[in-house]
Amino acid sequence: MGIASLTSIIISAFKLRFLPVFAVEIFVGIAIASWFNKFMLDLNMTAVVDGIYVLGLSLLMFFSGYEVDFDAFKDFDLNEENDCKTCKHRRCRHCKHINTFRTVILITVLTYLASLVAAFFLTPFMEAKKGIGIILLTLLFASTFAGFVVPILVDEGLHETVVGKILSAIANISEALSILFLTVLMIATDIDPKYWLIILTIGLILIIFRIFRKHAIGKRFSKIAEGVDHLATRVIIILILLLVLLSDLSGGEFIFGAFLAGIIVRQAKFSEKLVLGIEQIIYGVFTPMFYIIVGTSIDIVELFSDPSSFLLVALIVLCLLLAELPMFILLKWFKLNTVLPSIVLMACTVVVPIAVTHIGEGLGVFSKQFSQCLLLASLLVCIIGSIIFSINFPFGNYREKIKTAEAE
Repeated sequence: MGIASLTSIIISAFKLRFLPVFAVEIFVGIAIASWFNKFMLDLNMTAVVDGIYVLGLSLLMFFSGYEVDFDAFKDFDLNEENDCKTCKHRRCRHCKHINTFRTVILITVLTYLASLVAAFFLTPFMEAKKGIGIILLTLLFASTFAGFVVPILVDEGLHETVVGKILSAIANISEALSILFLTVLMIATDIDPKYWLIILTIGLILIIFRIFRKHAIGKRFSKIAEGVDHLATRVIIILILLLVLLSDLSGGEFIFGAFLAGIIVRQAKFSEKLVLGIEQIIYGVFTPMFYIIVGTSIDIVELFSDPSSFLLVALIVLCLLLAELPMFILLKWFKLNTVLPSIVLMACTVVVPIAVTHIGEGLGVFSKQFSQCLLLASLLVCIIGSIIFSINFPFGNYREKIKTAEAE
């Protein structure tokens, strides 16, 4: 916690706020890995560190699920004022109607196909079970870290624009699908799957989701919990742990249970104040420790003692970007200087790579070197994306419109 706090102070002091904090925390973990791992081993604290890792990843996945917005799939007009002076409504670039749902689904499907092709290029680096490895890499390349992308769009004032809403929808659905397919894969590869528990878990989740969504349980429960200290917070934490436990026991990954808990809590419509309090605890305490622990799992000296690691990291970065080429479909409505940074932004992913490396190493598909290269490549893309969005080049037209509107 002290190291994480010091990291935030350094970022603020040197005005490096354009860098994603989680990426800096992981790099700090990489820097202290040798000392930290030896220190924890000497104190017999490795089990505690593993526990913090699991808890941190679960809580991070909870908020990834909470960020999923089912209301994002709406149709928008590029020119909502109906005053197109270019073509007088003869359907030019500036006034075309966008079927958002169809566009998002088409781009998502094509991204998964492009990711499948990219995954095939990396089969020589897999140790065993290459079929499973291809599936894992496909899910990784096609995913987007919505918890990173959406806040960037909000900070840049793009979340209310058409392109911002499209990018948010793609980020949400790609992350949700990748986590869903990861769970299905884990259940399918389980040696002794507990089918009765799988059915029970799915049934329980569907019932909870239906009840929470239909009756807005969050609002009702807030009234019941008035006067009882932090009761609603405890209920949410219990729900997360229950779904994590059921998901893990049924043969799926525990991250899926946490992700679903986030979706359910959002549908329950708990008060923003309550969710903000939980968010402060999770992002202020558990995720910084989690990201630093992720960094300590990468032995950078040993990794780059092999020159092939440099080539592998570069190749994975290229695959992450190539998987997002279907974003060029947006050229039908937007200019190139909008679509290019969108490709980099959609390639940003961290949570799914962490889960994929965790699963891949457990199944003996990936070597430790390959897993570490996957994480490093994902971090580099996130840093590149954040730097691109900190300069004035991308979405310049949108920024000018926003500034003009504010001035008026």
